[in-house]
Amino acid sequence: MTRVSVSGAILLLLIGVSIFSGIWVNRCCNVILSEINVIYDLEEMGDTSGAADKARQMNEDWESFRKKASVLLKYDKLVEIDRLCSRIEHLTENEEDEMAAELSELRHMLEMLKSGETPLVTSVF
Repeated sequence: MTRVSVSGAILLLLIGVSIFSGIWVNRCCNVILSEINVIYDLEEMGDTSGAADKARQMNEDWESFRKKASVLLKYDKLVEIDRLCSRIEHLTENEEDEMAAELSELRHMLEMLKSGETPLVTSVF
């Protein structure tokens, strides 16, 4: 009976960690997605210094998230987003035209990361 209890406790612990990590990833992705929207709006209004400051803040938030998320997520999912975040910071500082396309690609990659970590019955079976 103790083996069944220990196995049940381990199973419940794994389910709890899975649910917690999914919620945490979704929350962090939502924060970064809202920062992307602010950067896009600031760039549209012509506030390039504000957009550059927000891009630096977004990159710092991503770095903080990536250090912790690398334990839970596949590394290849994080590398591409990491590249895009640093590129957006560079593009906003230099007022490049392709920033909107890079923001759109980053938004798409974060949405994919977020949806991939949402626990659904179809993703389990």
